[in-house]
Amino acid sequence: MPLPDGAELTAYLDGPADAPVTLVLVHGLSVTADLWRLHTPALVAQGVRVVRYDQRAHGRSTRGTATIRLEKLADDLSSLIDRCIPHGPLVLAGHSMGGMILQTLTTMRPDLLPRIQGLLLISTPDGPVTTRPVPGLRTRLLSWGRGLLAHTCTRVPAAVDAMRRRLPRSSPWALSTAAPESGCTSVPVACRRGLHRTATRDIAAFWQALAIRGSRPVDGLSALGPRLTLLAGSADVHVPAGHTQALARRLPQARFVLTDQATHTLPVRHPHAVVESLTNLLSAPRIR
Repeated sequence: MPLPDGAELTAYLDGPADAPVTLVLVHGLSVTADLWRLHTPALVAQGVRVVRYDQRAHGRSTRGTATIRLEKLADDLSSLIDRCIPHGPLVLAGHSMGGMILQTLTTMRPDLLPRIQGLLLISTPDGPVTTRPVPGLRTRLLSWGRGLLAHTCTRVPAAVDAMRRRLPRSSPWALSTAAPESGCTSVPVACRRGLHRTATRDIAAFWQALAIRGSRPVDGLSALGPRLTLLAGSADVHVPAGHTQALARRLPQARFVLTDQATHTLPVRHPHAVVESLTNLLSAPRIR
């Protein structure tokens, strides 16, 4: 799907085109629409249409020329909905950055709120993503490494690109100028290859967009009331459960679900928790 700035978004559609509700799944930073590979079959089996897509500069989607910020990523999703799902009820789900994009979308597009039957935010923080999420020796070491990486990617991206070109393709950080593997483009490239064609300066731009300080508006989310569910992992050190719970406290009508022992890879390691939450939203009374 072409965008005005020259980016091309690649979307993956499963399930009947005339389904009574469409489910849109939004992945986070560094992966692809393949994140949802374990959930899609179970959800399609419920009779819904599932739409996944690669974020710009991820997987099969190209970069374009626009400045990378949450508003632009939400605008990408807005364009996708307008072109691919112009009518009918929607259930939306986003993980990490994907959840932040959905939060931004509900503020930018209040006209979509009546169509949203349910919305699931997974590992979504109240405020910026940070390299220092929680205290403790382990997280201090993690934050030191993440902080150094973010600083290096921002200051000397060309040097990091040169190092990434030397990495084996099996590395998730390897940089390749080759197009994604040929074959059926109805299947996303593997999550581990999400950034294989993403320049370091663009990775840094994504990080900076997520690290903007301050809590984001919740007016759109508040309007959803009980149609909103927030899901967090008790062992997540990237977006700690307390950060998602802080967002839930600003949304008293929303449902907060804590998945025991789940890390930031909650959608992959605990797919049943995601499918269960989405099934509950899908079974809610339909919007007429």
